[in-house]
Amino acid sequence: ALGGHRRFCDGGAWRCRWCECKAEETQGKGPGPDGPSSLCAPCNRRWVAGHTGPPARDASGQYLCELCGRGFETIPGLGTHRSRCDGGVWACAWCRCSAGETSGKGPGPDGKQTLCSVCSARFRAGHSGPPAKTEAGLFVCERCERTFETFAAPRAPKRRR
Repeated sequence: ALGGHRRFCDGGAWRCRWCECKAEETQGKGPGPDGPSSLCAPCNRRWVAGHTGPPARDASGQYLCELCGRGFETIPGLGTHRSRCDGGVWACAWCRCSAGETSGKGPGPDGKQTLCSVCSARFRAGHSGPPAKTEAGLFVCERCERTFETFAAPRAPKRRR
């Protein structure tokens, strides 16, 4: 055990050349532009993907998404976000709500993630569009013509396990 440890021990001096994390703060080391074991595992993945440096950080030290500007504590957190980030331009094909106004995206007649979760539920139930609106912008029930300010149904409380 000690022999294996001593083989790779640097006395705590190693730091990633991009994000400055310590060896204890990462899952491993990887090659980078400065040679073998010069980057932490997340920075190594960025380098392999073609990036030439660490992601931008804000004044509080959070890593920033280049597309939408949202901040994250860790590079893996940023990477997970980036795989789904639309740069703030996505809108539901039916009700035109933004990604920030919905609890998720779902399938619609034009393919995956084209509708907000509420419109997607309507689509899966057989509807061909969002509910009708009055001139005042209220939603109208197609059965009783009662009007509502919001489109989504009230959420049921979560069950305790």
